[in-house]
Amino acid sequence: MRILIAGASGAIGRPLVRRLRANQHEVFALTRSPDSAPALEEIGAKPVIADALNAAAVKAAVGRIRPDAVINELTSLPRHYTPAEMKAAAARDRKIRVEGNINLLAALRDSGVRRYLLQSSGFWYAPGVGLADESVPFISSASPGVEASARTYLELEARASATPRNRVRRATLRILLRPRHLVHARGRYW
Repeated sequence: MRILIAGASGAIGRPLVRRLRANQHEVFALTRSPDSAPALEEIGAKPVIADALNAAAVKAAVGRIRPDAVINELTSLPRHYTPAEMKAAAARDRKIRVEGNINLLAALRDSGVRRYLLQSSGFWYAPGVGLADESVPFISSASPGVEASARTYLELEARASATPRNRVRRATLRILLRPRHLVHARGRYW
């Protein structure tokens, strides 16, 4: 299968590329920086230089590659999670997630790509002062929807090991790489 990953150089993207390559998939990695190309090639992806915020560039890239599936792992988070860096990154991260997603969806529609996975974000730590770290407890009472999502997340966490951050990465990869995963959309699975 030909798979395009937007955000392949991130914390989830890199192991995802390796795993997909190990399963004999042809992997393309959307990156805005030519400087990222050697690292992406090293892990087995074919770099595709295009800024996710440039709709025309994304459309051209998707049209040229004609992937069978696209996985959106776009984020713009700092490597170090200090409160100041996270606060500064929040607007940039929101922009890349929202606008990048819009650009990818438009390109997929125009190119006839039928498979799309989107990394979502959720904040499951209990409210408090400043940024949460891995010692802060998870939220336990919230709206029914948030509580149900948090319960599912906690169940995934309980099945994994090592640090919570690595457990989340591994759980996400397990979900993404199930041979026959189900995606729920508008009341049906496909």
